[in-house]
Amino acid sequence: MLEFVLAFPLILTLMLACMQFAHMWLAKQVVHYAAFCSARAALVCNKGEYQKAGQQAAEQVCAWIVHGHTGGEQDKQVPGWGAIPDSGGVKRKTKTQIEDVGRWNVRATVTFDFALLFPLVGPMIGYDMNPWAYGQEYVEQHKDATGNIHDIDEVRYPHVRFTEVVVLPKPYVTVSKMGLPAPGW
Repeated sequence: MLEFVLAFPLILTLMLACMQFAHMWLAKQVVHYAAFCSARAALVCNKGEYQKAGQQAAEQVCAWIVHGHTGGEQDKQVPGWGAIPDSGGVKRKTKTQIEDVGRWNVRATVTFDFALLFPLVGPMIGYDMNPWAYGQEYVEQHKDATGNIHDIDEVRYPHVRFTEVVVLPKPYVTVSKMGLPAPGW
């Protein structure tokens, strides 16, 4: 019994840490794919529509890994399937920047605030990175009208900010205007 009492907390912490790091690795891969989709969406648009198309593509990909919403945010809907649980904060947590690189390339930079959900190790990882310090790169906090700093999610989790950049070539001419957002998106 004494061995269990001494060893179990350490083993549980290690198991949760492995799951949290695997979850973070998966999220980083999804954010990279969101950057690819963002660049690909911009490739088929007029230059004036780059930001809208890129942001929408990144949100559609990141909606599956976002966690958290405020009282007024609605979960995203997949036609024919229904709502993606806890996806209401995807617009707030996903930022996209699209720009031309030379004449034939498009660069998409996607930044996503990812919540560390696992108990015990999520706050430990967050504490190590000081996620509650305002102005840090891995925090999602805002000042309210009184100057207080707080999370705007209903449930507070530490966050890690992932930033991925993808550059794609543009080997063809695009149509003049696509009229984004397209119906059904």
